[in-house]
Parts: sequence; C-alpha cells; structure tokens
Amino acid sequence: MALTSPSAELPPDLVEVELSDDYESLTMDACQLLAETDARFVVSGFGQEEWPVNISYDLSSVIEQLPEAIEKLQSGRSAGIDLYGQGIERRLTFVPAGDTTEIRCVSGTAWRPEPDMEVLSRTAALELLTGLAGDFGAALRRAAPELATRTPFAQW
Repeated sequence: MALTSPSAELPPDLVEVELSDDYESLTMDACQLLAETDARFVVSGFGQEEWPVNISYDLSSVIEQLPEAIEKLQSGRSAGIDLYGQGIERRLTFVPAGDTTEIRCVSGTAWRPEPDMEVLSRTAALELLTGLAGDFGAALRRAAPELATRTPFAQW
C-alpha cells in the first residue's frame, strides 16, 4: 500500500470547506480533497499487481482504520484492515508470529487471492502501515497544508 503525493497544492477555493472535527469525517474530507489531485493510491499483492482502488473511498476506509492497526501491531496483537468498497471487498489481517507477520487476504467477491497469505518481517509489516501514514501526511502537506496540521495528520 502506498500513496504518491500530488504534484501541486490544491486551489484555495477547493480547500476552503468546513472540515469536521471527528477523525473519521476529517479523513473522508481529506480523501475527497486528495481525490481532486493527481495523487495515486496503489495496493498490490496476493497475486494481483494493482488492485482496483481509489482515493476518495478506498483510501479513506484504510486511513480510518490505520491508527488502531498500527497500535495493535506495535503491541504484538493481530490487526485488520477492511477495504469494504463495492467491487474490492477485501480484508487484510496482520498476524504477528515471532519475528514475522503473516498478512492474510480474504475476498468478499469472485476474485480469489493467490496466495492468500504473504509473510513479511514484523518490522516490514509495521513499516507498510506507518509508511502509508507518512505518505498520507506528505500528500496532505503538499495538497492542503492547513489540513495537514490537524491531528493526527500532523504527526504523520
């Protein structure tokens, strides 16, 4: 999972929207703004080079779940990320196992992951998620600097 930063800042009239204070709504607002740019959200693996994901809905759902997933992995517990948008409908489960983390993929559509499990070092699995958080923060700093100062994005 990765997000490429947009090439330019959004015009001020697009960014001057009333932003929510709660995390989930703020994330949706941020993703709607990023969807207006040339940023790209890319997910691959489990036998599919590039998953059919978008920024406005799929990235939003991932970012909403990211802080909890990172916290769980950091503490050695299993974590899940649901990509529940129509057409993608996949669940990634991160299961720490010693020095490694098993990432399991379950599909809710006719598509089937092959393989249905990939193994990363525990560090690499955590870096996958923290790296996406960093990508998101960088994309916001580029596209909408004022929004990037909001919690938790400012720490990303």
